[in-house]
Order: sequence, then C-alpha cells, then structure tokens
Amino acid sequence: MSPAQDERVSLYEFMPYGAPELMEVAKRYMFRATLAGIGTIMGAFVLMFVVNMIITQQQKSIPVVQMQVSDLAAPPPLTQDTPPPQVQVTPAAAPPAAAIPVPVPDAEAPQEQTIMSQEEIATSTPGMAEAGEGQQIVVAPSEDDLPRFGDYVYVEELPEAVTRIAPIYPDLAREAGVDGTVMVQALVGKDGKVKDVRVVKSIPMLDDAAKVAVRRWVFKPALSNNKPVAVWVGVPVKFSLH
Repeated sequence: MSPAQDERVSLYEFMPYGAPELMEVAKRYMFRATLAGIGTIMGAFVLMFVVNMIITQQQKSIPVVQMQVSDLAAPPPLTQDTPPPQVQVTPAAAPPAAAIPVPVPDAEAPQEQTIMSQEEIATSTPGMAEAGEGQQIVVAPSEDDLPRFGDYVYVEELPEAVTRIAPIYPDLAREAGVDGTVMVQALVGKDGKVKDVRVVKSIPMLDDAAKVAVRRWVFKPALSNNKPVAVWVGVPVKFSLH
C-alpha cells in the first residue's frame, strides 16, 4: 500500500461513518445544482422575452386612425337664430246650449206622523202603545243585554262565589286515572246566577262534569257604579284522585 493510500485510510478512520462517501459525491451534486439553477434562470428570461415580443406584435396589429384638424366640420355659429317650434292652437269648442227644464208632476208628501214623547210612553200601558184608531203596536219588554263571551265589562268589584257545588267525578275518568283542573268561564248575571258556561282549558273526560257543577254555583254579582252588572268570570274546577 502506497503512503498516499495509507494517509487516506488513516483519514477515513477518524471521520464519522458515511462522511467519505458524501465528500466524494458532493462536488458532482454541486455541479449539477449549479447547472440546474443557471438553466432555470435562463429559461425564465427567455419566456419573458417571448411574451414581451407577442404583446408588442399584438399592439402593432391594432389599426390607429389619424385625422387631420382640417377634416373636421366647423361647429355651428352661436349667434344663429333658431326659429321657435310652432305651437298648434286648438280651436275653441262651441258653447253648450242652455238646458230646457222639463216639468214633472208634484210628488205627494207623506202623511204627518206623530212621535210619542218619553212621558207618554212611560204613562202608557206596559207592553202596549196606541198608534192610531183601532190599531195597537205590541212593545216587547226590554231585557238586560248579557255580554258576549270575550267582551270586556268594566267592574269595580268582581263576583264572589257564595255557593260552591263540588263536581261529581265521572267513573270512567276515575278508572282511567284522569285528574287535573278544568278552567271554566262562567257568565254571572245581575242576580248572581250562572247564565252560561264555556270551557277554556279542557280535560275531555272531565269537561261535562265541571260545566254541570259550575252552572249550580251562586255568586255575589259584580258591581259597576254601585249597580250589579253581568260579567264573565273564570272558575277553576279541580279533580283529584287523592
């Protein structure tokens, strides 16, 4: 073995594993990388040059029309008088002819009727009022108007229940284990009696029993201006199995 080879072998012995192989190929890889970088840069320059040439050719192909100032027409003078547009005048229409009144027969005026005063109505026989000879008009006695469901009635004191009737629990609902509270709206008249009932929160098996019970309740009527008035009031009817 020559001295150079001995020196190389001794140098390899002190280097880490794999380093000699990398050193041998490093120059070759560096040369290839340098050529590749130079080629990429040159290719980019060539591409930019070609694109610039194409754009220049397209700009040259666009026709440009040049006109001389002498080819342009002279503008119209500002002092030229323009005749105003002709306005058509509509001829006047002929005046309307005077209307001629047409006589018509006189209409007969209705017979004079006499309206009874409040005093005459109050002093007359209740339920009857004379309208003429041999004729009588039957006047039905006025009844207190009851508020419809949902109508608002101003009251100073709400109705108070005096007599409460417990509902009868239906056997079918008891066997089915149905319970709860049925909300009923009751129309309490001036006499404190229930005139009508409506179910607003329903339990189908218990509604009828709740309505029957509430119809038998007796209330102290509502007061408005210290006078009894008819009003709708909510009545909860509770059904409990326990």
